[in-house]
Parts: sequence; structure tokens; C-alpha cells
Amino acid sequence: METKIATPKNETIINNYLKGTLKEIMSVLRAECGSLFIFDASKEELILNTFYNSQELSIQHQRQKIGEGVAGKVAEIKKPVLVKDISSDGRFQHNGFKHYHTNSFISIPLFSPNGLTGIMSISDKSSCEPFSEKDLAFMVMLCRYACIIAENLVQAEKLSLEKETFNNQKILLEKYASVGKLAAGIVHEVNNPLDGIIRYTNMLLTKMNLDSVAREYLSEIKKGLNRIAKTTKSLLAFSHQVNSSGKIKSYVSINELVQDSLDVFKNKIALHNIQVNSTLDNNLPRIADFGISHVCINLIKNAIDAMPEGGKLEISSGLNNETVFLKFKDSGKGIPEEIKARIFEPFFTTKSIINGTGLGLAISHEIIAKYGGKIEFQSKIEKGSEFTVLLPQENLENA
Repeated sequence: METKIATPKNETIINNYLKGTLKEIMSVLRAECGSLFIFDASKEELILNTFYNSQELSIQHQRQKIGEGVAGKVAEIKKPVLVKDISSDGRFQHNGFKHYHTNSFISIPLFSPNGLTGIMSISDKSSCEPFSEKDLAFMVMLCRYACIIAENLVQAEKLSLEKETFNNQKILLEKYASVGKLAAGIVHEVNNPLDGIIRYTNMLLTKMNLDSVAREYLSEIKKGLNRIAKTTKSLLAFSHQVNSSGKIKSYVSINELVQDSLDVFKNKIALHNIQVNSTLDNNLPRIADFGISHVCINLIKNAIDAMPEGGKLEISSGLNNETVFLKFKDSGKGIPEEIKARIFEPFFTTKSIINGTGLGLAISHEIIAKYGGKIEFQSKIEKGSEFTVLLPQENLENA
């Protein structure tokens, strides 16, 4: 019979491999009973992960403190244990050993680079003979190799995930580069005739009667032309960020940029009845200017747009673990789960064509990439969103 206890997801690979190793050891050494305890470092306890035995026992979710029971004692001394006859071994005195058929067992502590991983034990040799020193040496060797292989499997899984993340980022960067080149070409082709059309439209508007139908049509034309101009301006900004060299030209104060950005939206903040709380580190040195002001403006604008009926905007800055952080937290409508993976894509937007081009976050993403940093976010529907900009300390002035 096999009893299994649920384990955290990040331990699954190690636990599954150690469980397989326990089966192999039991088969080779002809043990009819075996157990695997996993060490919970946060609670300083051993948790029964797997138990093999021919009889049904109510020992699910069993926990042992360090020093208590057979497994707890082995975890305390941190050395392999061979007991040939527990009735004459003063270390255990049948503590936690009453359900075994024979008086002999082997118990091995398992280690990873981070310390104790767990305890593996076998008992009840099918021949009813005690386990030998040779059995102990075999089990110690197999457990040692099993721990090494399990740790390597974990590292291989991590590398696989990192490789997948890198490939996804590479694909995204290639997409950005293509869009950036295309954007630059479109902007130059469109801007010149667009400027002329807007100029002539303005001239015609000055000649029209205020209440004429033609003037109304021209006003609508002008609105459309202004939307085109806004889009080409965003495209040009995106193209510059994608294709710029990233050389430092000057240094700016993040806190001043935050305040300037808030001033830009002062009327809108008052109109929507939004409360702004700023917790800014006044001792934060100036940072290289790769366009961080655009990031501030865009994230503040998005936060305001997410709270059309009012709310709270919290902004904080500081230095933590050699990383500059800048946080924008709103109490708005939140981001739906199904679009979270797309919010940094160029031209992706949930706003109307009048209010957004879908390039704001894409440009911000590119700017932050030039710092060697990253932008993270958390969001829940009707609970709000929090965007965190993380920039390496090396970007600070006189770093």
C-alpha cells in the first residue's frame, strides 16, 4: 500500500525522484516497508511524503519534530543509521517503530546544497534477517547520488524555463524592431502631407461662417486629422526608443519627473476626484535619462483612465537591494486575466481610438529595457493595479 501527501509545486521534481529511488532501494535490499519524510524548514518539521507497507496504517499527514521519533532523531544527528535490533538500541527504544515486523531498519538523512531535504528509511527485510553494513553502504551511496541527480533535475528545469522566457523576449524584441522600422517609414511618408492638410483645413475654418454645415464637416475632418497626427507622433516615439543607441546624455531626478507628470494631469485628477499619495525617497540620486519621463506620464495616465469615477493613486520611489524602484498603484477597475499577457504588445489597447494608440506601454517597456530593468504588474478586477518599475542601481549618477 502507498500513502502520498501533497507537496508544494516547487518540490515535486525532487520528491518524485526520491520516491522512485526509495522503490529501487526496497527492491534491491528486499525491504517490505519504506518511508520518505520531507523536511519543512519553515516549521522545523518532517512531513511524511510517501509510505510503503503491506498493511493499512492511519499515518497520513504525520509530522515529526526534529529529535522526535526515528526520523526526527536521524534528522537531529544528521548521520546514516543502521539498527540491527531496536530492542537493544538505547537511541530509539521503539519510539515510532511499533508498526514494523522486524527489529532492524536503515534510516538515511538526505541533503541538498541548501541543507537537509528529508529522511529515507527502510525496514522489514523479507528474509526477517537484520540489515547489514553492506546494505547500509549501498543505501547511503544510492541516496547520495539520488540527491545530486534530483538537484540537477531541478536546475535543468529552471534553465529550461529561463530559456523559454529568453526566447519569448527575443521574439518580442524582434517584433518591436520590425514595428519600429515600419513606424519610422510610415511617419516620414505621412507627416509631410498631413501637415499641409491640417494647415489648409485651419485656413478654411477661419473663412467659414460659425453656423455653416461645411464648417461642421471641416471640424470633424480636423478631429480626424489630429487623431492621425497623435498616432504618428506615438509611432515616431516608439521607433526612436527601439532604434536608439541607449547612450547616456543626461541625468534626471525621478521624484521631480513624478511631480511634473502629476502636474500635467492636475486638472484631470481634480475632475475625476482622484486622491494622490506620494511616498518618494528624497535621498535618491539622479538617474540616467533614457526617457523615464515617458514611463511616468504613461503609467499615471493609465491609472487615471482606470478610475473614471474617482479613486486613489499611490506613488512611491526608493532604492532596495541595489535596485531603484518606482511604483504606481491605483484602485481602479483592474486588468482582465485574458489580456494580461498582451498589455505590452504594440498597438494593443482596450481604450477607444480617440483615447489610446496602444503604444504607451510598449514604448515604456522599450525605455525600461534600455536601463537593463524590468516592469512588473499585479492586477485584480475591481481591486486595481500596481505597476512596479525596477532599474539597476548602475544607472544612478555617480553609481
